[in-house]
Amino acid sequence: MLLPRRQPTIITCASCRAAAPVTRLCLDAHLHLPPGAAVAEPYGFGAAAAAAVIRWRRGHPWVGGVPPHGGRRREPFAFSSPTLIRFVKMPGRDQFYRLHDDIVASILVRLLPKQIARARLVCRRWRAITTDHHFVRASFSRPHAGHGHPITGFFYTSRFMVGSSYLALDRESEVGPSITPTYPASGTTTFSVASSCSGLLLLVRWLPNCQEVYYVCNPLTRQTVPIGELGVGCLCLNLAFDMIKSRHFKVVALGNTHSVYVYSPETRTWRMAIHSDHSASLFHGLCPTRGIFWNGSVVWIVAHSLVRFSIEEEHVTKMPMPLRKKDWICAYIGESGGHLQMIGYTKKEKLTACFDVLEMQEHQSEWSILFRVDLSRVKELYPNIEWPTWDTRYHQQKIMDYLALSPIYVIRGIGKTGQHALIFSTPGKIMSYKMMDREISVIKEIGNPFQLQLEQFWYSFYAYNPSLFAL
Repeated sequence: MLLPRRQPTIITCASCRAAAPVTRLCLDAHLHLPPGAAVAEPYGFGAAAAAAVIRWRRGHPWVGGVPPHGGRRREPFAFSSPTLIRFVKMPGRDQFYRLHDDIVASILVRLLPKQIARARLVCRRWRAITTDHHFVRASFSRPHAGHGHPITGFFYTSRFMVGSSYLALDRESEVGPSITPTYPASGTTTFSVASSCSGLLLLVRWLPNCQEVYYVCNPLTRQTVPIGELGVGCLCLNLAFDMIKSRHFKVVALGNTHSVYVYSPETRTWRMAIHSDHSASLFHGLCPTRGIFWNGSVVWIVAHSLVRFSIEEEHVTKMPMPLRKKDWICAYIGESGGHLQMIGYTKKEKLTACFDVLEMQEHQSEWSILFRVDLSRVKELYPNIEWPTWDTRYHQQKIMDYLALSPIYVIRGIGKTGQHALIFSTPGKIMSYKMMDREISVIKEIGNPFQLQLEQFWYSFYAYNPSLFAL
């Protein structure tokens, strides 16, 4: 279905600064077409669709003879308004709507997920292409954000208030703080994020009788489905979605007695996967009560070791750990780039703000050092994060006993240009540390209603990257 025709939009070439109507856009060379070479029609869509076509056709022969601008390739056009480019005439080439579905998919997959969601409104064919699971999976796997890392931000659940807020890593990213899931109608009831996985969120809502109700939501597509009541008390719920093995998510619950339950959206029922008789001893010392989905399993920190539950095989085992010093603690676990990251240190290492980020790659069982963190500059910039012992806090020679700094998320760089980074927290601030250039920057300043000078911890942050997966 085509939208009503409107007058061509005037655009400006980013190279020569010459103004020209969009009907003379050269998709092959990023420049103006020779007269009669092609005609384009605007249809009120995102300009990124044209950019995607340009990227797809980059390197093809020039249309209509000698290229302008002395034969040099120039930068893409700077669009001044949203425009969808549709081929009407192209000598020697088929019309766009006659292209094979695979070619159309290879063009549309280059768009940002939010623009793909809009593209579904153009016609039934585009909707069918962009709702295919393989297309959605390919779209999610692309580094759309452009920062060289796989996430756009975090949903943050404060321990001082009810509800969750969104923290964007890139202020210029299309996916920013305006992302707010469309929750089920519930009046003024507030929802909080309890888990995240592959662009999906597990939401919890508290009823007046203190009962918890859970939903799974895709903030981008605005889809929300309720999760059936478990019927027993639970310590935590985790969202699990292996896009390669299944088209459906699962929810894993750890009961109060350390039994493990799995919810399937296909049957809409809970099922006990592990009885407490076989798992209670393994979960002794669980802290915090939050797990991470990685490699088809949910991983928890238990007594500064790691315990994993394999969803497919339905068994609980302890994971191998690296050699640890005395008084070593596990301060963080997370997943990035398909690998499991872990941060641990002794009290002395924590006070120096120098420690290693360890990683276990997919389908492996050994730990390796991903990079070493040196945050000693943070102590120089913010000396108030060092806390002395109570008996020396008024002395001239203070004995430092605590460093108010905590890791939040490890970002594994994508490709050769992407660099690893650590997101961490100090009192009132969320900051980042880039491994290659050791750049330290403040992402956002956050407060709390009680004005407590405390850092935030990783289990209050849920990494998010928009996806188009259907519920």
